Parts: sequence; C-alpha cells; structure tokens
Amino acid sequence: MTLTQSPYHHASAVDLDEREHLWRTAVHDRLASIDMRPTGHSSKRSAGHSRQFASFAHRDLGDLLITDWKTPGVEGVRGSTMARRDAEALLLFIVFGGQQIIETPDDTVVLRPGGVLLMSTRTTGKFIVPDSLTKRTVRIPLTALSPLDMSAGVPDCLYLNTAENPLAGLAHDFLAGVDSRIDAMSPAEVEASRNALLVLVAGMIRATQSRDVGETDFLPMLRRQLETWIVEHLTSGAIRVGDLAAAHNVAPRTVHRAFAATGDTVGSVVRAQRIAAARSDLVNTNSSIAAIAHRWGFCDASHLGREFRRKFSMSPGDYREAYSIA
Repeated sequence: MTLTQSPYHHASAVDLDEREHLWRTAVHDRLASIDMRPTGHSSKRSAGHSRQFASFAHRDLGDLLITDWKTPGVEGVRGSTMARRDAEALLLFIVFGGQQIIETPDDTVVLRPGGVLLMSTRTTGKFIVPDSLTKRTVRIPLTALSPLDMSAGVPDCLYLNTAENPLAGLAHDFLAGVDSRIDAMSPAEVEASRNALLVLVAGMIRATQSRDVGETDFLPMLRRQLETWIVEHLTSGAIRVGDLAAAHNVAPRTVHRAFAATGDTVGSVVRAQRIAAARSDLVNTNSSIAAIAHRWGFCDASHLGREFRRKFSMSPGDYREAYSIA
C-alpha cells in the first residue's frame, strides 16, 4: 500500500538521470527484465530542452504488485535468457492513454485503452511505445494463482476487450476501485481484495481456454497437476521427484521436462510454494514465525526469514505487522 512517484518540478539533468535509473529498476522489480532504449522520436526530444522522462507510482495488494506507469517513447526486447532468469509470474496490462505494440513469437498485440492483456513472464518478444503511454500493470506470482482452477494454465499472451468480455471489464473497474479506496482499507480488506482480484483473473483465463487438449498441451497440463500435488503435500516432508512421478504414472524424466519447459525445477517450485504458504499464515493466523517455519518445511525461523526477505524485501515480522488480519 505504498505510493511512490518521481518528482516533476525543477528537475536538473542529474535528477532526470536518477529518475530514469529508478524507473528502470522498477521495471525490472515490478514487471520483468527487459532490454530497453528510447525510440528515435523520444531520443531526439531528449537531446533538446523538452527532454522526456518516465515516472511510476505503486500500491500493492499483499504479493500482487500494482504499478501505474507514465512512459515516453521506448522500445525493448525480452529474450529467452531473461525469461528463464526471472521468477515466473502473470502480468496484467491496462492502458489509459497511448498505445503499446507487443510482438511475441506467435502473435502481435496492439494494446490501447479499453483492452486488458494477460501475459506470462515466460513469453519472449519485443515491444514498442511509439510516443507517450500511460498504463497500469499488476504482477501476479504464479504461487498466488495455483490454488485456483485455470485448466491448461497461464496463457503466453491473452488480449481481451473490456467492451466484449464482461470479466475483463470487471477487472478493469475493480482495479479502479482499489486505486481510490486502498488507503482506507484495513489489512483484512486488502487481503480480501487481493483474493477477489485473483478469482477474476483466473476466471478470465478459464473462460477463454479451449476444452480440447492436444498432444502439445500435455506437458503444461501435467505441470499444473504436479504443482497441485506439491501444494497438497507441502506439510508431508521432503518432496522428491520420484514421488511426483509415481503419483502421476510418468517417468522422473517427464517430471523434469514438465518444469523445464517453463525454465523451472521441482526444487524452485517447492521453495516458491513454501514461501507462499508461509505468507498466507503470516497474514491469516497468529501462529509464531517459528511454528510457521516448521509447518512449511523450513529449518527454523532464521531460514524462513532469509528466504522471505529474498522474495518480499522485508522480514516475516514486518510483513505480518503491515498485512496481518488475524
């Protein structure tokens, strides 16, 4: 629930350079790793007295990162190395002004006001903002969506028109409502809003997926089933590849392939799900941090603290103080 904005008034060249650095860092932390540069039009303006600059503001619903962006003309590329390096998440885009053109290996999308785009961080491609752009994004970790039914899983790139898709329109309006009311929300209301948004997003995905599953969909479907099994067995001790393979009647190599297809390993997914479960307990229970660590398979409270800081940039105690509804 933090609002951070770049200042607009009386900015020196040093201030603008620092602002650009902060903006690029925010893109990396709150969206994904992207190799960016100004468009030719933006570069020419930047060389003169009317230098353009970018800004951002953010407010979070727990682990859902909501960011508003004001962007000058910019273009960028996201390659396979970047996609493998970042933690897997789902990105939601809403444009308020301007347009952004996104090219993936399978599709080209022109994102304009009135549209909602859902995109996996595993998707590679390039984008261009021809001129200025005002948009809102939400970064949703897949661990947040895993308890919800999404059939074949997260789409690589799904564009929906709010005028034609009721759930997309609801999500658009819901985020506008969150924006105007979040400062007055209690921690319980923040958590409830987080969960409501997740249900909307999962519903958009589920409603647009085909019921027919071909051979090329086998690994994504298996991946979904494997992750569900992991979530159900987090409190049962160590989770081994052999146990996953036996439970789903496949070879251990197939288990590895199902996770490698998205750049993950069984170990990385298990760690992410343990952290997600611990986050939920911190928010929804009064259990001690040591008890939460033991329940979800961490060696002790210190081990949980190290992993939690790496994920959320704050300690479990500080996170509980900010978001607890218990």
